[in-house]
Amino acid sequence: MRVTLIHNPAAGGAGSLSSSDLEAALILAGFNAQHRPTESVEDLPEALEDPGDLVVVAGGDGTIRAVASHLAERGVPMAVVPLGTANNIAAALGVRGNPREVVEGLAQPERRRFDLVEISGSWGRDFCLEAAGVGLFAATMSTYDPEAGKSPLRALTATIQTLASYQPCEVRVQLDGTTLEGPFLLVEAMNTPAMGPRVRLAPDADPGDGWLDVVLINPEQGVGFGAYLRGLLQEKLDELPNVTVERCRTLTLEWEGCPFHLDAELRSPPDGGRERVKLELKPGALEVWVPSAVAQPA
Repeated sequence: MRVTLIHNPAAGGAGSLSSSDLEAALILAGFNAQHRPTESVEDLPEALEDPGDLVVVAGGDGTIRAVASHLAERGVPMAVVPLGTANNIAAALGVRGNPREVVEGLAQPERRRFDLVEISGSWGRDFCLEAAGVGLFAATMSTYDPEAGKSPLRALTATIQTLASYQPCEVRVQLDGTTLEGPFLLVEAMNTPAMGPRVRLAPDADPGDGWLDVVLINPEQGVGFGAYLRGLLQEKLDELPNVTVERCRTLTLEWEGCPFHLDAELRSPPDGGRERVKLELKPGALEVWVPSAVAQPA
C-alpha cells in the first residue's frame, strides 16, 4: 500500500519524532511510505496531487484540517498522528498515545467516516472539521489574533478583555427549517466535542453521526462566568437556563459587525457590514483510519 506522509515539524509535540522517524515507522508497519515535505499550505496541492492509497498526517488540528480540505470527497482515506497542542480532531476519534505506537497501529486500522462542514460566505467556500460560529469565542480569537503566533499569556489577556467588554451579537439563525432570532452570547456549530484550546463545548458531538450540534447561549442576568466555567468543567453546560443545544444538518447565520470563526481561522464581514453564512454538513465525506491498538472512546 502506497502512503503519503505529511508532517508538520512545528507542531507542539513534533520534536518527539522526525519526518524520517515517522517514515521509517510506517515502512516497518508494512507500508510503502514517502514523506512529502511541505513548508506551508500552499505546498499541499502539489504534495497531494498523487496521494496514493492513504495519507498520514502528523501534526495538529490546523495541519489535519488543511489536508482534509484537499482530500474531501476524493475517496482517499486519511490517518492522523496527533502532534499538536489541542488535538481536538484526534481526541474526537479516540486517537491518543505515543506517536510511534499510533503509526505502528495503522497496520490494523479501524475505518471510520468523518463528517465535514462545507461553509459558504462572502469570502468564498471553506471546509470546517471542528467548529464554526459567532459570539464570544470568535470575538476572543479576534482580540487574540492567531496570526501573531501562539501565546498562553496573550490568550488569557484576550479572554479577560473580551469578557469585560463583550456585547451580545444580533443573529438570525436557521437550523434546517427552524428560524431563531435575537441577541446571542454565542452560536457555535460543533462537529467535534471540543474546539480551540480543548474547550469541550459539546461533549456529545460526534463527527461521524451525520449531525451538527449547535450550541446557543442567550444573554441572561444572573448567569456569570463562574457558572459557565463549572458547566464546561463538569460537561453540564447545557443544563444552564440560557443554554440550548440543537441538532441540524444545514445551518444559516445572518449577522452584522461580529467576527466569524471556522476552526482556528477568522473571517470578518466586508467593511463590518452584514454577513450571511451557510453551513452544510457533508456526512461521511472523509474516510479516516484509526489504529485500533491505541483508539479509545472519545
